[in-house]
Amino acid sequence: MKNEKGKRGNNILRSLVLPKKGAGFTMPEMLISVGLFVIIITITSSAFLVGLRTQRQVIALLNANDNISYALEVMARDIRTGKSFISPSPDNLSFTNSKNEVVVYRLNNDTVERAIGSADFNPLTSSNVRVLNLSFRLEGQGRYDNEQVRVTISLKIASRYGSQEVVTDLETTISPRELES
Repeated sequence: MKNEKGKRGNNILRSLVLPKKGAGFTMPEMLISVGLFVIIITITSSAFLVGLRTQRQVIALLNANDNISYALEVMARDIRTGKSFISPSPDNLSFTNSKNEVVVYRLNNDTVERAIGSADFNPLTSSNVRVLNLSFRLEGQGRYDNEQVRVTISLKIASRYGSQEVVTDLETTISPRELES
C-alpha cells in the first residue's frame, strides 16, 4: 500500500513536470494570449504617456505662475508706497514712488517692463512667459472723492511647453498705504 501511494505520487509529479507527447498551446490560444498582452501593454504605455504630458503641462504652468507672481509682487510693493497714479493707456501705469522717483510699468513685446526715473526699461518677466494682455485700472484717484486709490492689475499670460501653450488669467487689486490728502 505504501508502494502504491509512492507510485501514484510519482505519476502525478511526472505529469505536472513533464509534458505529454503532443501537448502544448494551440494556435488560437497563442493568438489570444499575445493579443491580450499587446492590448494591456498599449493601455499601460498610453496612460504613462498621458501622465508625462500632464506633468510637463503642470511644470510649465507652475514656472509661469512663479515668474508672474514675482512680477506682481514687485509691482505691488512699488504701488503700496506710491502716489500720484496716472494710467495714460490701459497697459501703462506711471506714479511717484517713496523716493520721489517716477516709476513706469508697461507691456512691451509680450513682456512686463519697469523703468525707474530716467533709467531704461528692464523686463520683469522671463522669456518663457508671454504676457498676452496687461491692463491697469485706477479707481478713486480723483482728488477729494473720499475714496482710497486702488490699482487693479489684470494679466493674461501664456506659458509654452513643447508645441502647446497654457493660458492663464490673473487679477489683483492693490491700494497704496498712504491716504490721499
